[in-house]
Amino acid sequence: MRVLVLGGYGMMAQSTVRDLLGSKGVDGVGIAGRSAEKAKAFARVLRDDRAVPTPVDIREQDTLVRVMKDWDVVINSAWYDLNVIITEAAIRAGIHYTDLGGLYNLTLKQMKLDRKAKDAGVTCLLGMGSTPGTMNVMGAYGASKLDRITKVRLRSSGAVVRGGEPGLFTPPYAIRTILDEFQLDCPILRKGRIQMVPARSGLERMEFDPPVGKVEGYYTIHSELATMPQTLGKGVQEMDFIVAFSPEFRQTVSTVCALGLARHEPIAVGGQKVDPFDATSSLIESLPKPQEAELDVDVQRCELIGEKDGHPVTLRYEAWTWPHERWNLGGGTVDTGVPPSIAAQWLAAGRVKAKGTVPPEVALDPLPYFKELAAQGRGIRIVEVAEERRALN
Repeated sequence: MRVLVLGGYGMMAQSTVRDLLGSKGVDGVGIAGRSAEKAKAFARVLRDDRAVPTPVDIREQDTLVRVMKDWDVVINSAWYDLNVIITEAAIRAGIHYTDLGGLYNLTLKQMKLDRKAKDAGVTCLLGMGSTPGTMNVMGAYGASKLDRITKVRLRSSGAVVRGGEPGLFTPPYAIRTILDEFQLDCPILRKGRIQMVPARSGLERMEFDPPVGKVEGYYTIHSELATMPQTLGKGVQEMDFIVAFSPEFRQTVSTVCALGLARHEPIAVGGQKVDPFDATSSLIESLPKPQEAELDVDVQRCELIGEKDGHPVTLRYEAWTWPHERWNLGGGTVDTGVPPSIAAQWLAAGRVKAKGTVPPEVALDPLPYFKELAAQGRGIRIVEVAEERRALN
């Protein structure tokens, strides 16, 4: 199988591409993006002839479709704002597609391409990272054990365990996505209906096992809410997503947003129109990187409250990912970049039967997927917590 990775030299693709090259049956991996030099540089680091630098401008639709036709599956690891046009290109090219999530609003737009994808005979697996992605599959597994669901709590956090440089601002993933998460209104489910609330509202204190410990989080916009209220069903009335960053990181990004430095509306500067969002995100992307990689532990939690055989039941699932020693990558990069690699391989092998635009909780069989997350030294562990902790993979 041959897999094209758009944004193939980006942060999350660092683990996606390595995982593909470490998997049996993968004959070629396209490292795709606008910069030929960056694609070639990453290919040189990998030292594998199957890693193919593939320069392409995603915004040039006809060219992108032609490039896609040379591959079996495309993984979209580019900025989420490009998801719709890339999905449309994959459907036109007639190849399977997966991405890391559309930050709710774009996922809803992608779901409207379902008929076109089915007519083309392709599967577009939407939101196949850690969260959305593994989080959705944990929710589906828990829902299968309950007769009725009243509430679903989706929670995300992590902790740096080594590396990095004190005082150096290091976003854990794409700063463009983070800036939008910090300022776009957030969907939450209440009384069975989606309502929008302000970003960074709903402050909640949570506790995880060490090294994460006690943290504070808040509502943020996420793609799980675009599909899970419908796909889990069983009468679910409440659902929300809360993320917890370190206090220092949260304060820095909050200040940037409060000052209007991440606004999408252009402003006049010296007679020229400047987009604050583009300027700020580009500046942050150009900041010095730590000489020693910042390695973190990442944890995703899905808690379901409901009933089984007339009795109240609470089920909790957690996905824990520690740094990958051989790749020298943190848990947040590994648990986001590995799932689309697995999904792409399953799509190419025909293991995903659903056609059209589908979310992970519909497309993937949970237990085989959990087992695959821990295979090949990937180290992503899924734990079920009811009366006692029980490893599922």
